[in-house]
Amino acid sequence: MQASPRSDTTFSRAQLLAAVGNALREGIGDGSGRLGDLVDDVLDVAGYAVRVPDYGSTVMTSTARYTTQDILDAGEYVRDQALARHGEGRTTLTSEQAAAAIDVFQSAVGFALSDEQGTAVARLLAGGHGIDTIVGVAGAGRSTLMEACRIGWDAAGTTYAGACLSAVAAQHLTQASGIPARTVAVWLRRIRTGSGLTGIDVLVIDEATTVDDRSAEVLLREAARTGTRIIGVGDPLQLKAIGAADWYRDVHRLVGGLTLHGNRHQEDAAERHALEVWRTGDRDQALRLLADRGRIHPTESADEARSQILTAWDELRRDRWPDTPDLADELVLLAARAADVDALNAGAQQIRRAAGELGTEHTYALPGGDRLTLATGDAVRVRANGYRSRRGEDLDLLNGYRAVVSEIAEDGRIEITWRTRTRGEEATFVSAWLTPDQVASGALSLGYATTIAASQGMTCDTSLLYGHGANAFATYPGLTLGRQANHLWLPLAVIESGDTGARLGEARTEKERLERALDAFARYLGQSRPAVTVSDLLHDPPAPATVPSPARTQAVRADAACARSTTVHDQRRREAQPQDGEYRLTDEQKQRLADMVGEREPAGVRAWNRRPYGDRTDDELTRLIVSGPTDARREDLAAAEAEETERALLEQIADGRARGETRGEREVAPVYPLLARADEQLAAARTERARETAAAQAAAKADERLRLLATADDKGRIALRLAGTSRKEHRQLTQQATEQRAAGWREAADARAAASRAAEAAWEMLRSSPYAAALGATEHQVPDVDTLAGRLTEMSEIRIPARVQQIDTGDVKRVSHAHGQATRARENAAMHRAVAADARTEKALRARLSEQHPRLHESEVRAPAELQQAQGARNIRGAVQGVRSSQPQVQNRSGPRRSL
Repeated sequence: MQASPRSDTTFSRAQLLAAVGNALREGIGDGSGRLGDLVDDVLDVAGYAVRVPDYGSTVMTSTARYTTQDILDAGEYVRDQALARHGEGRTTLTSEQAAAAIDVFQSAVGFALSDEQGTAVARLLAGGHGIDTIVGVAGAGRSTLMEACRIGWDAAGTTYAGACLSAVAAQHLTQASGIPARTVAVWLRRIRTGSGLTGIDVLVIDEATTVDDRSAEVLLREAARTGTRIIGVGDPLQLKAIGAADWYRDVHRLVGGLTLHGNRHQEDAAERHALEVWRTGDRDQALRLLADRGRIHPTESADEARSQILTAWDELRRDRWPDTPDLADELVLLAARAADVDALNAGAQQIRRAAGELGTEHTYALPGGDRLTLATGDAVRVRANGYRSRRGEDLDLLNGYRAVVSEIAEDGRIEITWRTRTRGEEATFVSAWLTPDQVASGALSLGYATTIAASQGMTCDTSLLYGHGANAFATYPGLTLGRQANHLWLPLAVIESGDTGARLGEARTEKERLERALDAFARYLGQSRPAVTVSDLLHDPPAPATVPSPARTQAVRADAACARSTTVHDQRRREAQPQDGEYRLTDEQKQRLADMVGEREPAGVRAWNRRPYGDRTDDELTRLIVSGPTDARREDLAAAEAEETERALLEQIADGRARGETRGEREVAPVYPLLARADEQLAAARTERARETAAAQAAAKADERLRLLATADDKGRIALRLAGTSRKEHRQLTQQATEQRAAGWREAADARAAASRAAEAAWEMLRSSPYAAALGATEHQVPDVDTLAGRLTEMSEIRIPARVQQIDTGDVKRVSHAHGQATRARENAAMHRAVAADARTEKALRARLSEQHPRLHESEVRAPAELQQAQGARNIRGAVQGVRSSQPQVQNRSGPRRSL
């Protein structure tokens, strides 16, 4: 159950109440007392919740805060590893080799690294920390940094890999730095089912702040097992993980990680200066600097802001990027919320449609009742990964790609074309066809605008950002996307508090509007604070590692060549003697290694640590061989069940089409007679309203006659006679008018009551029906006649058709979901069989080696155990050294442990 929002590591009792309430499909029944009891039951689950000290406001009720034991355990393990592996000397290059790598990189790219970039590269190559971090501000050149490191690792024969949250981010890291990368999800799956990080010397976690604590713990546990160095690269001031996450900021403090401050990406000096001020925490001043540069645009309303953004977008694209591929790459519309992105996308599409720039159109029904209209020439964004290369086709189509609709077939199939850049080659265009089912499942969306979260890692020429809903962690990356300019629109009506808006009214001048927008947005951004490290609430944080780092005191600069002679001499002296934390082969092991190399070539096999399951024991191989077919059969059954569900749903849809009536139309058919009866009551209410109006008018006329007669009340008999009347007639006329006025009032009141009864009957008819929720007729208060008329029109013209569409698209969605389940199950079954086959191959290979090459087999049996023993001894030495170096803080490092 997700009780805490987004990246928070703690949650309040109020948040847990909301989470439990949302999880109850039938509601809370007899009241909030039962909900409170359920929350208490959740909190009482052994090993789940841990009470933490209160912080922040405690004025409201249910503010008690909790975390979960697994989050505490994950954070404690990550901290322990960061301290224990600091200065362990893993995959360390000499300072001379680091300087050479920087020289090679600078010669290849044609520009020099900054001093802080050179220092960072030297630390990552020569520092040798088992876990290290680099914080880079937006535009600091983190990819450039990693490419320089890759050159050094290549020279030293170090194997490296990357981990990113998304597939498109992994591709970007590979293209930008040459480091082959996979998604974090793939690495976690490899750790669970395959070889994990075996054979990887260095794992670079890019955008590490987007990786949650639990995933980080799994990666670091595996890295400890395989001896893999972990290098985290990210920025705590940018977008956070979806899930509890504060490990990266904590590790960066503990290991004394470096920070890159130079922004080499943005060309406008004023923007760079404003963002430097932003990072100090003074966001109000940063916004004012951007406003002085003309980058902040205040408006009265949200509609006006979106309209201005689209107008600016239209002018820029016509002037600078008339071709859609260039438009998609260089001009980006941004918003924090999906609803605002949809509005901007729809507006941009309409602008191009009105300009005659779009061709053939096709509309697709999406899950949830929405519709997507695409036309040839539209810019689109890919929303699902398509690993086409695995099927022997062309390049992969990845979630996050921006493409252009190049063709739409009559049957709804759609061809999209996107620009791809392969490292070291010219950009090329690649196309792919998608089926209507793929589009209907959400594989595409319009791509003129995107959320800030989805734009992570992108660069463009100019960005236009709609600010409402963007917190500080989203606004900052949104203002760093464009190289030339980044603009921010602030709609005053929605960012300013209602009380302030009511007190000040509409802004009278543009200057007043700007000042109020800046004040309101700065106050909103001030609510975005770094997450509290939850373990720090329970005990004092551990002191940072104190093991000296060579790269921390000896940075590789442009003048490093002058010091190379003494550096080489000192390095050779160090290499002549064993170092703490360095594993030295014995003479027996060296001889056995030579024998293994000599025997492996005639045996025709790779080394055990280069084979997929070479590091597994015989018992583990047997378990994989036995469990693989069983797991595959289980997945086959799941696939067959999903395929049967899909078949049944397709038959149901086909039967409905054959009858000329969809399931949605069939289910809402009884609603129309209900609405007809409600319309009859509405007609009766309107008739009574008309009678009320006529009676009220008659009463008003009688009242007017009484007013005129009253002017003659004081006149004498002679005056009345001269006016053509008499006292008696005057009294009779007054009495008649009084009776007519009273009769009019009574009739109006009766008609009003009758109209109310008719409206109430119509509303009760709807509210008590089984279709009340679908019709939106759930409130007890009866609307007035005019409102009721509008509601009935809305029901018949909007809600009922929407319900039909929701039911029918829901069927399509269930078909798509069942199809996806079947596909995934088939893929999982194939994976289990492949694992069993690989394990069987490894076992057969060992049997052959045992029979034909016994010495090689014996060496391979002993090698993994000896390696594991050596790594364990090294980790123990590193842990002891870390404890000794931080002895005064030993008591402070105790923290919560999982109870046994």
